[in-house]
Formats: sequence, C-alpha cells, structure tokens
Amino acid sequence: MQKLSILFFLSTMCCLAYSVEINKDNLFEFLNSKQYITAQFIQTTEIDFKKRTVGGEIKANRSGQFKIEYKEPINEIISTDGEYLYKLDLELDQLDILPKDDYFTNTPISIFISEIDDLKELYLVDYCEVKANQTTCLITPKSAESFMEKLFINFIENNLVSLRYLDSFNQDVKLKLNNISWSSFEQSDLKISIPEGIDVVYH
Repeated sequence: MQKLSILFFLSTMCCLAYSVEINKDNLFEFLNSKQYITAQFIQTTEIDFKKRTVGGEIKANRSGQFKIEYKEPINEIISTDGEYLYKLDLELDQLDILPKDDYFTNTPISIFISEIDDLKELYLVDYCEVKANQTTCLITPKSAESFMEKLFINFIENNLVSLRYLDSFNQDVKLKLNNISWSSFEQSDLKISIPEGIDVVYH
C-alpha cells in the first residue's frame, strides 16, 4: 500500500461563485458546494531530504468516484467506480482490480469525493488562518489509524491554490492544481482505456 498511498494525492483556480469568506465554521460547506472537479496537478513528495515531482490530472465527484492519471516517471492511472478500484501500471503492463474498500477514507482525495456529513465525521477543522489575502486551513483526521496526519488547504481569497499533507510514512507532499474546473462531466470520463497486451489481475 505504500506506493498507492504516495499516489493518492493530490493551483491556480478561477471563477468560484462563492462570496462568503472561508473560515473554520464553513470550510466543509465550501468544499461540499463543489460537486465535481477536473484539474491538472504537480505533486512534490519529500522524504528524508529527497524530492520527487510528478504531474498528472484528476477528475472526481462527490458520489465517491474519481480518476487520477500520473505522467512520467510514474505512468499509472488509478480509478474507482464506487465498487472497484482499478490501477493501471503502464510500466508493468498490468491492471489490478480490487474491491474499493476504504482505501481513500483518510487521504486527501476524500475532500473531493466525500459528502459533507462524511467530511464532518472524518475530520476536524483545527483552524483557518488569514494572512493578507491568503487563508490556510488545517484539518486533521479523527481516526488514530489514519495514514494522513495533517492536511493544509490553502486559498487566495476564495480560490483554492494548493494542498499540503504530512503522512505516517514521514512524507511531506505538496500539490499544486492548475486549470481547475468545477463543471460536471460524463461518467464515461472516469473509465480507464486499457491498451492491448495488458495483464488483468483480480484481487
């Protein structure tokens, strides 16, 4: 699971129709108001003074479904239809299919795929701190068994600009998302196109 946990994560954003100032009391309402997300991202992972950077694209909705496509050097696609998890490793020419289970319950992707009641059940909002026109909110999982220990959500005015989280593997992961759209998309956009010659492995 360590490789998967590194990948489950997740900017510049524009045109959010949300005029209320983001604060500790309304953070989950703000997140829940965004039922869909499509974005490109740059992810930087730092551990033991070593850094790795990878780019990709994410699509997600609040029905619990998403697709994350990682570019070089990882070349993986992770997707779920709400019932199964699909992980296509283009370097291994292998597609793994697993029961969805609760792999994403306490990972950053959950802020894009969980409904507001679930967000409140999973997380505490420790604070939202405002400096100049920037707001940083810290949320922490309620579960002591969570892989993610802290998640910082950063905004400029009411625009989400970045995520940063610290996890139980001592990783410090920063995510910058670009070209964000909150518009709805077709369900078919979340499906993985499987190239010829790929081995399919059921777990």
